[in-house]
Amino acid sequence: MPGVSDGRLRAMKKPLLRIILRLAKLTGLFLLARRLTAGDLRILCYHGAALRDENHFSPGLFMSKETFAGRMDFLARQGYPVIGLDAAIAGLPSGDWPKGATVITIDDGWFGTYREMAPVLRKRGFPATLYIASYYLEKETQVFNVAVNYVLWRAGRQTLDLAEVSDELGGRYDIADARLREELRRRLGDFADSLGSAEARQELFRRLCETLGIDACWIEQERLCAFMRIEEARELQASGVDIQLHSHRHRFPTQSYEAVEAEIADNRRALAPVGNPALRHFCYPSGDYDERQISWLPRLGIVSATTIKAGFTRRGDSPYELPRFLDSERVSLLEFEAELSGFFELIRRCGYAI
Repeated sequence: MPGVSDGRLRAMKKPLLRIILRLAKLTGLFLLARRLTAGDLRILCYHGAALRDENHFSPGLFMSKETFAGRMDFLARQGYPVIGLDAAIAGLPSGDWPKGATVITIDDGWFGTYREMAPVLRKRGFPATLYIASYYLEKETQVFNVAVNYVLWRAGRQTLDLAEVSDELGGRYDIADARLREELRRRLGDFADSLGSAEARQELFRRLCETLGIDACWIEQERLCAFMRIEEARELQASGVDIQLHSHRHRFPTQSYEAVEAEIADNRRALAPVGNPALRHFCYPSGDYDERQISWLPRLGIVSATTIKAGFTRRGDSPYELPRFLDSERVSLLEFEAELSGFFELIRRCGYAI
C-alpha cells in the first residue's frame, strides 16, 4: 500500500489476525495442526530480558520477565517436551524426537538473561542454549549502539548539539524527529567505530548522557544494555545452560575462510573460561550468511548453526540452516500458541508469509 510503512501495515493486520486465530483455535485447527506437525522440531529464539523499561524501548530485543515466564509456563502446561540442542541434533537424521519437541535458544549474552531468564528456566528444569558474542563479555561496557538508542529514547523531545558531545562532531538534531534521530544514531555509530576501543566508546556514551541530562552512572550500575560477565556465564554453564558460539564481535566475515576462522577462534578463546569443552554449536549473527560460508563450518568443528528464518525442522534437514521462531514482546500469547501448535507452519508450507 503506497505511503504506508510496513510497521503500520502490521498494526492494521493485527486485529484481523487475532480474529482469525481465535476462530482457528475454537474450531480445533490448532489441535489438528499440532497432530500434523507432531514429528517436527520447534526451535525458539530469545534475546535479552528487560531489567527496567528496555522492553518498552525495544520490544523486539528485550522481553519482560513476566512475558518470558508466561511462555515457559505455556510450554509446561501444554505438554511441549523441552529438549537440549545436543539431543535435537543427534535426532536430526531420523527425526528421533519426542512429539512436539521444542528447543530453547537465547542469543547474545545480555545481563538480563542471567538475572531474569535463567531463574525461570531453572524453576521449570528446562535446558537451553545461550549463544554468546563474547566481545562485550570481555569488555564489560554497555553495548554501544543499543545503549545510545536507549539513551536517545529516554531523552524524549530534546535538541542535541553534537559539538557538545565531541569536538570532532557537529550539527544540531531534533531527537523527536525520527529521520533526524536515525541520522544522529548513524553519525554516532560511525564515529564510535573510528575510536577503536570499547573503553573510548564508553567514554563517548558518558558524554552523550551528560549532554542530554541522563544519569550514565545509573545505567552502568544497573547494567542496562550490557552483557553478563565471565563468572556469570560460568555459573549458567554449571547450572545447565549450554553456552555456545555466536562469533566474538557479532559478525560473520564474508571475505575469506581465514577471516571466519579467526573470528570463531576469538570466540572460543573468550568463552574458554566459561568451562564448556564442547563449543560446537553456532548462531549466525543477525542471521546473515551465504551458501559458501555454510561449507566452512564443519572445518571449524561446528556441527549445527541456527538462523532467524521462521519454520520447523524436519527429519533430514541441514543442521547448518536450522530455522527458529523469533519470540518477542511484540508477539501475543495467541500468536505464540499458533506458532507452537504448527498452525502458522502449515500456512507457511502452503506458500503464505506470516
